[in-house]
Amino acid sequence: MKVNIIGVGRVSSSVARNLFGKVKFGYVISRDKSKAENLAKEIGAEAKTYEDDFLLSGILLFGVNDSALLEVYKLIEKKVDKNVVAIHFSGFFPSGILPENWSPASMHPNCAVSNEWYNFKDVVFGIEGTERGLQLAKYLVELLGGKYVVIPKERKAEYHLAAVIASNFPIALAYLSQKLYTDIGFSEELSRKVISKLFESVSQNIASKNLKDALTGPVKRGDWEVVKQEGKIFNEYFPEFSELYDILVKVLKQLNEK
Repeated sequence: MKVNIIGVGRVSSSVARNLFGKVKFGYVISRDKSKAENLAKEIGAEAKTYEDDFLLSGILLFGVNDSALLEVYKLIEKKVDKNVVAIHFSGFFPSGILPENWSPASMHPNCAVSNEWYNFKDVVFGIEGTERGLQLAKYLVELLGGKYVVIPKERKAEYHLAAVIASNFPIALAYLSQKLYTDIGFSEELSRKVISKLFESVSQNIASKNLKDALTGPVKRGDWEVVKQEGKIFNEYFPEFSELYDILVKVLKQLNEK
C-alpha cells in the first residue's frame, strides 16, 4: 500500500523522511510545486499540485494546518480512489473531519516539531479513528519508532490543550525570563542557554518524579517573603501581565499541598 503526502509541512516532511526505505510512496502534493518536487525527489515519489491530474490510492497523510484540512479535502475529494485510508496529524480535530468512507484516523505527535527532519523515536502519538484507520496509524507509528496511546475522539480538544500547555506555554515564560536576564546584562544567546538548561533539568525531574517532587524553588520551600518580593519585581517589569505571577504561584501552591 503506497503512502501519499498531502501538504509539505514540518510534520509531514519529517514523517516522510523517517518512513523512507520502510514504505513505498505514491505522490507528494502541495500548492508549491517546488516544495513537492524537493521532497518527492528525496523519497522516490511523484510531485503534484492540487490542480494537476492524479488519482490517490493507499494511505493519505494530511500534513496541512488545522484550518486548511477541510479546504484541502475539497480540493482532492474527486481525485481519490476507493478503499483509501486518510490520516491527519491534527491534535485538535478528530478523525471524523474527513469522510467516513476514507477510513479516517488521526496521529498527533506529542513533541515540538521545529524542523522538517525531526526524529520521532520514542515520541508518544495520540491516535484515534476508525478500526481500519487506527490499525494503520499504529503500524506507521511503530515504523517511526514511536509509541502510541489511543484517545477518545470526543476528547481531542482537551487532549490538544494539554499538549499546548506543556509545549507552548513554557516558551511564553521563557520570553519573560529572557527579558529579565538580558536586562541585567546577559546576552540573548547566553540567556537562551541558561533557560534551556533550566528547562532540561525540570524535564528530567518530571520524567523521573511525580510533579510534586519535581517542584523546586521558593514555593516548594515555603519562602513566602521571597515569593512576595519577587512578585513585586514581576509586576514592575510586566505590569500588563500583573495577574500571571499570582496565578502561577497559586497553581504551584496547590500542587505542593497535594
